[in-house]
Amino acid sequence: MALGIWTMYASALAVALVQLGSTSASGGLDSGRPLAPGSPAALIDKHDCWSAEAPRDMIGRLPGHAIVATGSAPRYVDAHLTGQALDQVFSGEDHGLVVYAFCR
Repeated sequence: MALGIWTMYASALAVALVQLGSTSASGGLDSGRPLAPGSPAALIDKHDCWSAEAPRDMIGRLPGHAIVATGSAPRYVDAHLTGQALDQVFSGEDHGLVVYAFCR
């Protein structure tokens, strides 16, 4: 079940990144092109976040931060909104967030 949730989350994240122009079918996050300042991809890179499987050192631990948008601009947030992001992604609660990634 957990794998299914992570797969669904990863798919939703990929769609969100494509819609915001942070990645492309031919480029991707590792395309070598500079990341747009303030883009989800730039924030993910800057804050060492992940958008699919959690890094080994985070397995079994809750993330302390996240990259989310509550309006049009994504931002790096603290534990309060990270908790809401976790609820939204894993419990299906609607907190009106666009969740891009989780961070340490």
